[in-house]
Amino acid sequence: MMSVASNKFKLGLYALAWPIFIEQLLRLMMNYVNVFMLGHYSDEAVAATGVANQILTISIIFYGFLTVGVQIVAAQLIGANKKRRIEHVITNGLVVAFLIGIVMSAIFIILGDDFLRLLGLNEKLVAVGSPFIKIIGGTSVIISLYSSILPILRTHGFVHQAMIVPVTASGLNVVLNYVCLYGGLSYLDLGVTGVGIATSFANIIGMIMAVWMLKKYIGYTFNWRKLRQCSKKMLGSILRFGLPSAGENLSYAGSQLVVTAIIAYLGTEALTTKIYASSISQFVALFAMSVGQASQIIIGRATGAGEIDRAYQQGMKSLRIGLIIALLVSILLYLFARPVMQLFTSSSQIIEMTKELFLFSILLELGRATNIIVISSLNATGDVRFPFICGIIVMWIVSLPFSWILGISAGLGLVGVWLAYIIDEGLRAMLMFRRWRSRIWTTKALF
Repeated sequence: MMSVASNKFKLGLYALAWPIFIEQLLRLMMNYVNVFMLGHYSDEAVAATGVANQILTISIIFYGFLTVGVQIVAAQLIGANKKRRIEHVITNGLVVAFLIGIVMSAIFIILGDDFLRLLGLNEKLVAVGSPFIKIIGGTSVIISLYSSILPILRTHGFVHQAMIVPVTASGLNVVLNYVCLYGGLSYLDLGVTGVGIATSFANIIGMIMAVWMLKKYIGYTFNWRKLRQCSKKMLGSILRFGLPSAGENLSYAGSQLVVTAIIAYLGTEALTTKIYASSISQFVALFAMSVGQASQIIIGRATGAGEIDRAYQQGMKSLRIGLIIALLVSILLYLFARPVMQLFTSSSQIIEMTKELFLFSILLELGRATNIIVISSLNATGDVRFPFICGIIVMWIVSLPFSWILGISAGLGLVGVWLAYIIDEGLRAMLMFRRWRSRIWTTKALF
């Protein structure tokens, strides 16, 4: 028998946001740990695994449309006090996530090397990154289930419990990385292969924990009879919200892959700098992501309950908080750029190039924070198509051409690419903010 959090329980932004931040931080730390440890192994390993991680992100976003759809529908069902239908939502989401994960695993095992070549890596870097993308990508089905269950826990208010999963997985990842690269198994010289195995094993443990928590806190256990709960109508509701929302994220990740291919023209050093700068900048975005996801839960419930004014005010409050945090953290990152970068690399040229990019990132992060938070708010209400359409137009018709024009044609290199990022995020931020202020989203709810 399923149990869900009471709709009368008013979840506060801070109470939701900080556990989500810790959860997302530790999940991101799995990538940071890989970059940090491999940075002392070789810069080539950083470049190869960095590109591989971008490709792997595509797979997470690809089946993420189910995660997003399930989270939006479940939040509105809780708000509308229609809790009996939530079990059907979870079953539909997990079954399809499993099937997509199986397909993605096969694709990465068969075509992993081709993906790396497609992004401009030479054969030396392909050989370095190949085991990483095949091992982690080959276990995509594990990641798909892991990533699909945690949002369900968060939507029901079990954010502290969900946080325990990445805490455990990240800690295990660090220990196993050390053992493979510098510890008891270092004599095997596993390198990138060892990091891939360590990360995959940590994800498996995380998935097992997530399944257990789904049963303990939500009261959901899968069995074959529940396949009868799969229906076109329920899946249609999930896809209605999930596809456009995840499509916007997929478009962004796809455009980043193309930009990475453009930067590859500038050489391995520029590519490595981009990987470092982008990886560290994700830390700044984590604050906005945490505020956005917490806000999405509150706004989704408020929308389901018909409390439109509360939903609107929550969106504006979340945006103000997110912008202040993004500004402060990005300034601090610029001021302490050198000591931060010295943790990852000893190359003085890469450190100086990265610090210059962090200066431009102060403005970039304000636009990014606006997009993350406002799009999360719009998604919670069911207004998912507008961000998707704007993302397609701006990213592919504006951002990519400017990346080539400013970065390659004008000879500005990585600075030109970062300026293109600012144009992209800034333009979309203005469009998203106007959309939220217009309140057109009040007509998009499921109930």
